[in-house]
Amino acid sequence: MTSAHAAEILRINAAGRPGVAALDAVELQRLQSLSGLHRVAMAAGDANRVAGYLLAFDREAAYDGEEFLAFRKLLPGPFVYIDQVAVAADQKRHGVAARLYAGLEGVLCCDVNLQPPNPASSAFHRALGFESVEILSTADGRKVELMRKV
Repeated sequence: MTSAHAAEILRINAAGRPGVAALDAVELQRLQSLSGLHRVAMAAGDANRVAGYLLAFDREAAYDGEEFLAFRKLLPGPFVYIDQVAVAADQKRHGVAARLYAGLEGVLCCDVNLQPPNPASSAFHRALGFESVEILSTADGRKVELMRKV
């Protein structure tokens, strides 16, 4: 993921709400500066078009997301927290999200919205082997399921 991908990431992010937290250019740039684990997948047949993106942080990142901080309290060892994964509408059901996850190693963690519900994300993560760790009520009024895959 580079700054050249920002406009397309922001477009995908806007279309993916409320399944993903809203991003603007300033916040995306801040998040990019905190981790080298972020990635994009390019559209099949169009190497210039972003099909999806993933924002991830290792346990030691200087990230302050509420769900990430909850995992720091829950899990004693190293982990990779997937903060966001979003796929362009016309690229869904083409394996883009699975490609974004490929190569991430160790204990993987994520959160999935229960309120507002995100059943597609829940099904995707369970199919990958993620299991529930805890339910968290967030400061912004959402209810999320904290999940991990070992």
